[in-house]
Amino acid sequence: MNGVVVPPNRLDFADRRPASSRASRSRPGFTLLEVLVATGVICLLVALLMPMLSLAREHANAAKCAANLRNIGQAFRLYLNENNNYTPPFKNNTTWMDPARPTQIINANDPNAYWGIYYAVAAGLTKDTFTCPSNIQKNDSSGYPNQYTAYGYNGWGDINSGLSDADRERFFGSTTNVALLQKYAGAWDNAIGQNMAKARFPTQTIVAQDAWEACLDGGTNGDTFASSIASNRGQLTEYPGHDIEYLRHMNTSNALFIDGHVERLTKDQQTDERYYTGNWTAARSY
Repeated sequence: MNGVVVPPNRLDFADRRPASSRASRSRPGFTLLEVLVATGVICLLVALLMPMLSLAREHANAAKCAANLRNIGQAFRLYLNENNNYTPPFKNNTTWMDPARPTQIINANDPNAYWGIYYAVAAGLTKDTFTCPSNIQKNDSSGYPNQYTAYGYNGWGDINSGLSDADRERFFGSTTNVALLQKYAGAWDNAIGQNMAKARFPTQTIVAQDAWEACLDGGTNGDTFASSIASNRGQLTEYPGHDIEYLRHMNTSNALFIDGHVERLTKDQQTDERYYTGNWTAARSY
């Protein structure tokens, strides 16, 4: 070519580029419409799945709560076996740890002790057993500790119930005995445990349940839905926000019964005082 340099053909040069490079230049991107459609589909799937996931989580929480109560029921039975079938004395406080020795559980007989400590000691349970995973109000506005006192003990008819002896006679058929407690030395403020061998309906009488209060006094006290004052059922008057703690599991409450089984009770069932009095020979009052 007489020393003349011939420039390469531009088409030949382009053809010698890697095939992947040529393909990347010609591949189309996503349009805005396609992005919006894909985003909409993803959002729809999330919206459909979230309620299902939430329901599954709630079923799991309810099952965990029921397992806690069954463990407490086993501890209840162990305590009875060790104490001639008698339940512990009256307790209406929430303290777990000894103020003088913060790393140790408080003595169960201390007047400030939570009722569950009697059973925790009997069976070696930890305070976590007394925590419901669906417990909403860990602490209320006044700092009332509720995390490890998620279950209320059946004290229906006790010193704080506002019931007279005539009322107790009507509800329990006795002026000296309620379901889990009995009058001691002529006074209800010194109430001692009840003999469970005398329980007439152990499969229908509550020991403990999902609740905000540590002890369910019942009667005129609004700490159960079975209050003898219609306007104060479930703390509707004094603490209206606490009702949800009695309906933690899809508008039901897990409840432990004397015979050791656990079942879910609706709000209507909880308004039936016979679940607390254990006197199923009487008619439902309200």
